[in-house]
Amino acid sequence: MQYLEDVAELAGVRLLNPAQRAAALRLLADLPGITAAGTVTDRAGRPGEAFAILSDAHGLPAQYTVIVDVATGALLGYEQMLTTAAGKLNVTIPAVISYRSYLAAEYAAMPR
Repeated sequence: MQYLEDVAELAGVRLLNPAQRAAALRLLADLPGITAAGTVTDRAGRPGEAFAILSDAHGLPAQYTVIVDVATGALLGYEQMLTTAAGKLNVTIPAVISYRSYLAAEYAAMPR
């Protein structure tokens, strides 16, 4: 589960080239417990393939999901959803408690 979060974090702070995206996806594919969750539409309305893992590593049972663009391998989104218990949180289960959408990834000119 930690590697899934790390890849999602990396996509938010670094523009990965195709080889780096492929390496990150191979890493995710080899994670114990990861499953293909099928074709989905992300929160920005884009189609992608979802890959998820269940874990209670942060204390509550949750599903961690990444959504990948099948044509480019780019990460479109990441979300964390409580699946069976909310602890002391005042939410109805299932509950998405965190998500990220990656809308643009491009090089920019260096500031002067």
